[in-house]
Amino acid sequence: MRSTGRILVVEDSTFVSKVVCDILQKNLNVVCDTASSVKEALVKIRLYPYDVILLDYVLPDGTGIDILRKGRDSLKGYVILFSSLAQEGADITVQALSEGAVDFILKPGWGGMLADDFSRELVAKIEVLLSKKPVESTEKVLKQVNTAELKTGIKLVNCPGKAEGIVVVASSTGGPQALRKFLGKFERVNVPVVIAQHMPPFFTKSLAEQLCKTTKLDVMEATSTVELEPNRVYVITGGKHGVVSGGVLEIIDGPAVNGVKPAADLLFASAAEAYGTQTLGVVLTGMGKDGLEGSKFIKQLGGKVIAESQESAVVWGMPGEVVKCGLADAIDHLEVLPYRVEEIIKWWK
Repeated sequence: MRSTGRILVVEDSTFVSKVVCDILQKNLNVVCDTASSVKEALVKIRLYPYDVILLDYVLPDGTGIDILRKGRDSLKGYVILFSSLAQEGADITVQALSEGAVDFILKPGWGGMLADDFSRELVAKIEVLLSKKPVESTEKVLKQVNTAELKTGIKLVNCPGKAEGIVVVASSTGGPQALRKFLGKFERVNVPVVIAQHMPPFFTKSLAEQLCKTTKLDVMEATSTVELEPNRVYVITGGKHGVVSGGVLEIIDGPAVNGVKPAADLLFASAAEAYGTQTLGVVLTGMGKDGLEGSKFIKQLGGKVIAESQESAVVWGMPGEVVKCGLADAIDHLEVLPYRVEEIIKWWK
């Protein structure tokens, strides 16, 4: 039987590499290669067009970040980082996500991750990525699209002043990279922006710090109740939910919704109830369907929803569900979405 993909596991532990390959070959029809060092990984990456690379951070002759940087021109597939649930691990993971990795997975034992959970999550992530071709580079996309229509990166979105509205964003797999590109196109925005990115605790703090370096907007992690202000981006802390009411973002605990915390559905629904017609939901790349029910609520109360297109999304699960249900007022490439936001919110009062 012909394989459906080729995987490279970069891990200095022979035992861990074997366990991971056994899981993948038992559940997916793939070829699984291994590398135990930066040097070996770079050689194999240049020789073979891997569909997915599973990357450990600490290696005998360097780090996973070294592979992302030195192998940038040779990497053809998706990279998933093995991570630990600690502040140090969070910082490293978010850095890797900013350097080109699309997702991460906790090793068994970290944060209560059990072997069965690890196996199930690993297979699910790989299966989704194997079903999609790698996203085209921005440069290639821009050459194929009318640049006047696209308003490429020369002009930043600038919506000065203050309006009684809100932009709420949902993102998951591939989200950190997408958020960097999305927010990087804004100079000023006349409303608050609240983000529900599926991440554990610690990770959202590192994400907010990384995003601060790529946008002119103020970015902060919201760990407790905070008053919402225009021209500021709030990243809901991992492991909690965020709901909007009376100009305030409240951080609450509670059971996972759609299997995630924070859940975009709760954020979107509360924003729609608070801001009505001046609510804009933005659904970016991600597995699953979080944001779907919240988008329905936004539309019911007169707000608007826009979704990332299949062409630019790493995983078209969340935005795809919104589009399939006919809820999207616009479906755009990630490079275009900021300007779509501008078209909508610049008229708000």
